[in-house]
Amino acid sequence: MAEDYLSTMIAGDFDAVGRFMAPGMTRIAPLETGGDHVALRGPADIMANSQRLNADLEIHDVDADGPFVADDRFAIRFTFDMTHIPSGKRHTAAKMSLYTVVDGLIAREEVHYFDPPQPTAD
Repeated sequence: MAEDYLSTMIAGDFDAVGRFMAPGMTRIAPLETGGDHVALRGPADIMANSQRLNADLEIHDVDADGPFVADDRFAIRFTFDMTHIPSGKRHTAAKMSLYTVVDGLIAREEVHYFDPPQPTAD
């Protein structure tokens, strides 16, 4: 499951990513929510947040280390090569995501950024 999830993410097939998510999946990513430990719940909210974060970005490449699997959890370190479209600034950002699997689906994701997400034009 972890390998299939990773290959789907690397391929950029974000529509297909939903098939790995439990209906009540929780995502915690404090740097995406102003430092607050706000839980996003459910695939629709999680995907809407992803679209919001990536609206002003052109992603050139996604690299990943992992998955590192242990029992009902796995971790993946993602590195993104991207351009912030409004400013034209190209940069990389890296994050580590820790996933918890229940009944063959991702029930929880905890995101830890090495490089904070860039501000978006809201």
